[in-house]
Amino acid sequence: MRRRDVLVGGLVWGQLLAARRVLAQPAASTRGAVVVGVNKTGNLPVLRAAVSGARSIAQWLATEDFEVKLITDEVAPVTGAAVKAAVTEFVNRGTLTQLVIYFSGHGIAFGNNEFWLLSGAPDDVNEAVSLTECVALAGRSAVSNVVIICDACRSNSDFDSSLLHGTVIFPLGSYIPGRPSPEVDRFFSTRPGAPSYELRQKAADEFQGVFTETFLDAFRKPRPDMVSTVGGMSVVSNRKLKTFLLDEVPQRLRVHNASLAQYPDARIESPDSAYLGRVRGSVTAAVDQPRDVTLVDVAAHQFNRTAVGALASLRNIDSVRELEVASNTGFNAAQQSLIVAKQPATTFNAPTGFSVTGVQLREAWLAGGRQAEIIAPGNGTDQSGLVNIPVQDGSPMTAALVFADGSGTVLAALPGFIGSLTVRNGGVADVTYAPSPSSRRWGEYKEAGPRLDQLRALMATSAQFGVLRIEGDRQTRSAAASRLADQIRVLKGIDPTLGIYAAYAYADANLPQQVASVRSFMAGDLEGELFDLALLADVLSDSRISERAVPFCPIFSQGWQLIRTRNVVLRDQVLRARDSLRSSLWTTFGPPGMKLMLEALATASR
Repeated sequence: MRRRDVLVGGLVWGQLLAARRVLAQPAASTRGAVVVGVNKTGNLPVLRAAVSGARSIAQWLATEDFEVKLITDEVAPVTGAAVKAAVTEFVNRGTLTQLVIYFSGHGIAFGNNEFWLLSGAPDDVNEAVSLTECVALAGRSAVSNVVIICDACRSNSDFDSSLLHGTVIFPLGSYIPGRPSPEVDRFFSTRPGAPSYELRQKAADEFQGVFTETFLDAFRKPRPDMVSTVGGMSVVSNRKLKTFLLDEVPQRLRVHNASLAQYPDARIESPDSAYLGRVRGSVTAAVDQPRDVTLVDVAAHQFNRTAVGALASLRNIDSVRELEVASNTGFNAAQQSLIVAKQPATTFNAPTGFSVTGVQLREAWLAGGRQAEIIAPGNGTDQSGLVNIPVQDGSPMTAALVFADGSGTVLAALPGFIGSLTVRNGGVADVTYAPSPSSRRWGEYKEAGPRLDQLRALMATSAQFGVLRIEGDRQTRSAAASRLADQIRVLKGIDPTLGIYAAYAYADANLPQQVASVRSFMAGDLEGELFDLALLADVLSDSRISERAVPFCPIFSQGWQLIRTRNVVLRDQVLRARDSLRSSLWTTFGPPGMKLMLEALATASR
């Protein structure tokens, strides 16, 4: 969980830019930056380079005509209120064309959610920045280009982070139909689930974050292929900066310790003309070196081999290394396990129900306090649990499955479908739906066969590993979304989870119209409103829709981080149950939370 394991290394970095006082630029400036550095967070290990890295970034941004607000813990603790006030003041001006948010400090991940820890964390659950929510709100702000830069770990915490809700530092915004949404560029120092490192300079008691220093060197010592001309100036575009960081950071770290790896993770939505800084030093010759292969590359190339085509940018990588990474990381094995896990559903003859592998079933309940029939509890290993769901009026309903240890999940029971759940390490790792053998959709499902299995497994595995993403400028993202929609238009009627995965990918790529399209199609096809799709389509502020959405909370864990950003009101028991969420891809509650969810289910109409 620590932001960075500290290395003692011998690399001597180039000198920092000449020190310059960080002064606010004139009010007419259309570029703003909030730069945060936190060395000490609660009782966690004290960092050595978070504040110095923030100062270096702030000094550089000031030379690029940014109005900079620097917030560090050198004198006083850094609070969520202070960071939010700085960001909100910039956003509410309504005149900024570019806003940079930089953070250096301790970071953690909890499932698909991420947090930056401020001085009072983790004891104070609000003294953290909820990154997932902030990215969502950045895409709904009045700033044309928001650039988020994070030099922090993205690994799981060493403490119980289930109670961590964090602060939302962006003001609430709302998408205006017909208006282009802001372009949000993200530069992360490391990939999801991995640490970020800092280095000590040789013969000096000074530490530097390898990512932050490499980031600055992109402008001090760029390669020839990185330089673009915009407005008569030589600049390094955000898109070319992404490529440089992915190539250079692993190489620099490898010089010190060949057993350690750090692969930056960037997502660029802005066009090629968008940039943060000008070239400030001499152009250096590129060094020919082997290109590292990441899981982002693996997913991109695998999608490219389907009829969907690549959703993210395709780098020229070695095919043998691609296979090795896909195998060594468990990516390929996860895909295969998903195909195997749905097999009991195809032989279960109930018109509507669930199949559960990896855990034993204890109870099954429906809205209104009705009990569902457990045909077989399963044994948690080679025998699946089977649940028969009595259908009333042919529309979706809320169901709760309680596992042997009292934990469980709440999800949608879809008439004519068998839902297959895979439980691993105490959490729901995967959910799929397949038409039951007695369903009118069965023939269509059998005909889709391997094509459906391949695409579903690839989308689910990519989401599980945090690499299901649609990238590129607005035109490129829209084209990729259109290809994906073409392929799943029929298939999402056979397995609704394809529509859910696609909608989350669309929302993350700032494509609200595509989200609305998925929601509209599936609401008509399923004769009911799925909560996650209504949430992503921004319609749950209408209480009438909220009451008929099924279930009454997100079934995809990432959805919980969007409740505040979409101003959604949940039942009291559901809000309290949230504190019992487990780290899993699909919503899973511990025993205390599951008791609260059953209370809520007893009074639910659907």
